[in-house]
Amino acid sequence: MRFGWVLAGALVLAACGQETGSAPGGAAEGGPGAGPASAQSELPARPALDYKALSGYDDGWYLSPGWPGEYPPGFAVLDADVKVPGRARPNPGDPQDVSCLLPQYANYQLWNNTRTQQDQLEYFVATRKVMVNVLEDAEVEYIGASGLVPLSLKKGDQLTYLRYVGEGYTVMSFNGQEFDINEGELHNVTDLGNAELEEDLWVRVSCLGGGHAWLMFDEVVREAGIYPSPITGYGEAADILPGDVDSVREMAQPDAYGLDVRGTEVIPPPEE
Repeated sequence: MRFGWVLAGALVLAACGQETGSAPGGAAEGGPGAGPASAQSELPARPALDYKALSGYDDGWYLSPGWPGEYPPGFAVLDADVKVPGRARPNPGDPQDVSCLLPQYANYQLWNNTRTQQDQLEYFVATRKVMVNVLEDAEVEYIGASGLVPLSLKKGDQLTYLRYVGEGYTVMSFNGQEFDINEGELHNVTDLGNAELEEDLWVRVSCLGGGHAWLMFDEVVREAGIYPSPITGYGEAADILPGDVDSVREMAQPDAYGLDVRGTEVIPPPEE
């Protein structure tokens, strides 16, 4: 999402089961998966997209398939005739020059495999790279091909934050290699907890009447008729049934997206 947020606190210690060198979240490169691999359904392989060439992001960003989170966000179209502004390419610096009519009841969420296949959706995340400083000698574990593997760090070493995966795990770069490391292990031995992180979540959708548009999550979720995707179960998602529209509206509350149901950022009260 295109706003700064601060990592704080130790996160859940749980292995995702993915191997180093695989696409984040256990997804095949260019596929729609993100989050724990156990929550992904098998989808037909599609040619990998060159996100950098496609989008024009510079080398200060890490581009990878899928959206992050053990419960990745999503958005549902509850009203009829919802037309949203999008882009011809996924770059926030470009004008929103594509008007896209979305199908009523469509639920754009990574786990909605039926919608993903039907519309040939493409999800990817652009994360601004952040340098993370090691504050003391430490040994942390990363996910290797056969399980957890120790990684020795020295005070003064630097890692590069690349993206969040899910279940507390983050992709970090160190000495030219990528590692999936639990943030909880880094919190007390690095300055990761003070890092302001920035990410853009993109999806390419099919528009009614033809054509495609790239939509950025934190923009489209602010549009009238668009609501956060309901969570019905881990790894489960489907288009909205007409009879469930009212309940989905009622369930839409200020949540982890940092938005209220009308798309306004939720500003927490100042600490006393």
